[in-house]
Amino acid sequence: MEIKSNTNSLELLFKPRNVLIFEAKPKIAFFIEGFIRQGFDLEKLYLVSPKEDELLGIKCYKSIDDVPADTIDLLILSIRRELVVQNLKDILSKKKINYIHIFTAGTGESDEVGLKIERDLKEIIMSYPGTRSIGPNCMGLYCPRGKIAYYSSFPVEIGNISLIFQSGDLHSKMVKFSSRRYNLRFSKGVSIGNCIDIQVSELLQYFNDDDETDLVCVYFEGLSTLHENEGKRLLKAFKDTKKPILFMRGGRTERGQTAVLTHTGSMASKRKIWDAIFNQTTIIEIPPSLDELIDYAYLFSNYIKKFKKLSKKVIYPSGKRALVVLWSGGFGILATDTLTELGLELPLFEGEKLEKLKKIYPIKIGSLSNPFDMPWVTADKVFLEVCKVAIDDDIDLIIVETDAWRDLNDARFKGYYNNLHGIKKYAESLEKVFIIILHQYPSESRAIFHDKLVEDGFLVYPSIESAAKSFLNLYKYGQKREQLCGKIN
Repeated sequence: MEIKSNTNSLELLFKPRNVLIFEAKPKIAFFIEGFIRQGFDLEKLYLVSPKEDELLGIKCYKSIDDVPADTIDLLILSIRRELVVQNLKDILSKKKINYIHIFTAGTGESDEVGLKIERDLKEIIMSYPGTRSIGPNCMGLYCPRGKIAYYSSFPVEIGNISLIFQSGDLHSKMVKFSSRRYNLRFSKGVSIGNCIDIQVSELLQYFNDDDETDLVCVYFEGLSTLHENEGKRLLKAFKDTKKPILFMRGGRTERGQTAVLTHTGSMASKRKIWDAIFNQTTIIEIPPSLDELIDYAYLFSNYIKKFKKLSKKVIYPSGKRALVVLWSGGFGILATDTLTELGLELPLFEGEKLEKLKKIYPIKIGSLSNPFDMPWVTADKVFLEVCKVAIDDDIDLIIVETDAWRDLNDARFKGYYNNLHGIKKYAESLEKVFIIILHQYPSESRAIFHDKLVEDGFLVYPSIESAAKSFLNLYKYGQKREQLCGKIN
């Protein structure tokens, strides 16, 4: 059997008007805590439990027959695998269900019995045309606008990033780590598990048309064995996308493919096929590193957001030439080697341009050749003036390396901070990328300075390498869009 056509939008999946948890039990109270934290209407959160009278102050109904709603937008099904098929049949015979989140694990990723359960579940769902499902073996949904989350630790603020993950744990860590590390916020997220019904391709198509999504991050383990045409659909979704997709693939190695089979039971694909896909589309391949995915999402989401605030079309960097501004000559040498080896260019300022810079600041200690090494003048007006002259058509990225300040009320700090604001404003007026490097180490003064920078809209990375890799992928995406522009709507 083939996947259902998307006769109704996936909107109710992320913004359900009511939710039913079957069976509710203390072990899965985190679902309830997530709904409470997000502000979901608890009168529309129905709990069915033959053993519990209430959970977290919410009444539990003894059976599905007692639930005072004929139509349920989202059913969270948490039943032992040997009971899940019969219980689903029973529920669907009594209630109209729009979407099902099958939380139950131990299915296709486990053994032949689990595979049989998945086939049975799919057959049941296919017999109800208005019913769709995610899972089994998945954590489920997160949507601040829909006021739903499966963990209370997820932010309630709304963002512009959407997630499609075949791992519930990685999905959870993506939200938690990135929201704390870079203050990232999300539009929608779904941990989809074994994909017996709704596929990655369908979610990509939905996010492509979703005005609340600017960037999509995907963790993919493979194609469902129950959907033989999903590979073609996925490629079409890749080719149709108008938005950046950061795509991290599990099972890149032969040993990794073995791990995939025991996790979601998916079929991992060959490296050559994926190389061809990435070459033919704008999809950005992410190494097997959640940290790098978070780094890249940070730059992409903030970069796009700046253009949207100005109601302007996003213009991606046309080059990869960097200006580096720092305090130490030694760090400048390391930065030059690092950036050059990664593929960035550091134009050497010499001749007429260097003389122009020296007229503004007749340097005696340090260098104006790029990297800039300008000790002792960071708080002076000349610091800003020199940087502005250096930022021209030959520069695409400006990186300023800094350290924490003990006293944020100090006059020199205020001068320096005003200079940083001035560089940021000038760089962004020319549609350049401006990044601050504030190294990571345990320090109260660092934490305070970091929070101030982030609050004032600076992009702050802990290392020059993470910043450079993020920029290079932004540049790469822009180049791919331009090369494939005839194929992008």
